[in-house]
Amino acid sequence: MADSALYIAIDFGTSYSGYAFRFNTGSQQDQTFASSWNHSGSQIYGKTCTCILFDEHQSFMHFGYEALKTYTKSSSRQQAKKWYLFENFKMELYDKVIHRHLKITAKNGKQMKAMTVFSESLKYLKDHALNKILTMSYDASDVTWVLTIPAIWDPAAKQFMREAAFEAGLVTESDPERLVIALEPEAASVYCKQLPTDGFIAECRTEETMENDHGKQYMVVDCGGGTIDITVHEVVEEGRLKELHAASGNGMGGEAVDRKFFSFLRSIFSEEVFDEFEQEYPSQALRLKHEIEMSKSFDGPVLLDCPTKLQEIASRKKSLESYFEGVEGAEWEDGQILINEKQLSSFFDESLKATVDSIKRILWSNPEFSIEYIMLVGGYAESRILTNFLKEKFGSRHEILCPVDPQAAVIKGAVLYGQKPSVVKSRISALTYGIGTCQRYNELIHKGKSTMVNSLGEVYCDVCFQQLVIKGESVLFDDVRSFEYRPVETNQKAMRFNFYSTQKKKVKFVDEDDLTRMASLTADMPKTNRDMDRVVILNIQFGFTEMKATAIDVESGETGSVTLDFMNTS
Repeated sequence: MADSALYIAIDFGTSYSGYAFRFNTGSQQDQTFASSWNHSGSQIYGKTCTCILFDEHQSFMHFGYEALKTYTKSSSRQQAKKWYLFENFKMELYDKVIHRHLKITAKNGKQMKAMTVFSESLKYLKDHALNKILTMSYDASDVTWVLTIPAIWDPAAKQFMREAAFEAGLVTESDPERLVIALEPEAASVYCKQLPTDGFIAECRTEETMENDHGKQYMVVDCGGGTIDITVHEVVEEGRLKELHAASGNGMGGEAVDRKFFSFLRSIFSEEVFDEFEQEYPSQALRLKHEIEMSKSFDGPVLLDCPTKLQEIASRKKSLESYFEGVEGAEWEDGQILINEKQLSSFFDESLKATVDSIKRILWSNPEFSIEYIMLVGGYAESRILTNFLKEKFGSRHEILCPVDPQAAVIKGAVLYGQKPSVVKSRISALTYGIGTCQRYNELIHKGKSTMVNSLGEVYCDVCFQQLVIKGESVLFDDVRSFEYRPVETNQKAMRFNFYSTQKKKVKFVDEDDLTRMASLTADMPKTNRDMDRVVILNIQFGFTEMKATAIDVESGETGSVTLDFMNTS
């Protein structure tokens, strides 16, 4: 892909979203600029909340804080109940079965197609960026778009986001290379390795940057709203990065803390009272949720304004003070709720344990690593409870670093990554991948396995597994694996392959336990004049952020990109 005049990266987050951009003049002085949002008079924010609002006809209304503002300030409560408001919906793509007709649930309990929700969100962010950035010297065709996603997402979720970006008009399917998928912890790593000493909140750093510190190993822990995403890198020649451990993590990001906080309040006022409050006064419930969200940055007592409508509903049953009798960790303070330090910390317990366990699994299973730094990035990394806890657990062996602006690490790094995707030289395969094939039947090998008979009466075992890459294998970003396949019928005009994954390192047949059919692909072979004496060469690129395939029909000489369809495994 040729260099673009402009690179725009969209960080589509669980809690907050934004973008950054960089004009490509060829100068080392080129700067990366982040988006800005004005939500409350003179205050400027780097991101807006990931919320989208549709009317009762499922037509787009607003995104971000404007969506919340319109929804919460609606003069008609009944009207607002008809609208479709979606918050934190990015997690609908984590650890789920993804397909094009997937539906997700709005605040009003009704469902919409997830593809519509995601594509309209991306379209808004795209239009917002172009309206702010483009001048007479540039137009949309000059842009390469970079879209960030969690590294622990499966290929179906990655494909879903790419198709949503097509639908949003970021790029066309005829020009797919203008859209680069960047893995969030990798983008953060690219950003952090070029930061000078004063770019970190730290005490002990002596190097100016890690860019040229060959052999330096470090871990990046991307602490987002939805996921904790972890990768381990080593700096190699020319400042490039070698992945040492396959991306891992969990779904216990900052939103997990918010849920615990909200659950605690529900237990105080009762499910009945809180259900009525959320159903009848959704705007106040949303404001409470966002106040809870902001409290994560504190590590001491928190004073929370209790919504007036919650007070009204609760006081019908008994005095507000009586709700707090015998409650440990919370007190009623004349219209406010005081949460003490111990109770606030307890909301983090599950998330902290999951994060520590994820880090320990990597460190303990790889004693040969020489990880000097653990870098914390993402909005959740601004929590002092989180950072202090990780320093307590790992600070004696590893220096815990955090950029001055941890929220910006992913988005600014994504722009840099978009300009040079080869900066990540190699990645570790998280799974073993392979293709289901047919092989001439051999009783010594295939006895008891499924068979098929072609029109010539030849018997094939049709559940054989051809291994393409092994779990734990280091794969160069531009590494292409080539495989030759022949038809099993004389008049066969296409080959359909099923693509499988497994945690196991040795597999012989696709009907073994613990194999998952992930995708399918079809390679055309239109010329049949040579019957079965024909060859299709299948080339698969594994080392990039997305798997890509190319098929060559040797007989016709045609080369075509074939789609690994991870959202259609039927």
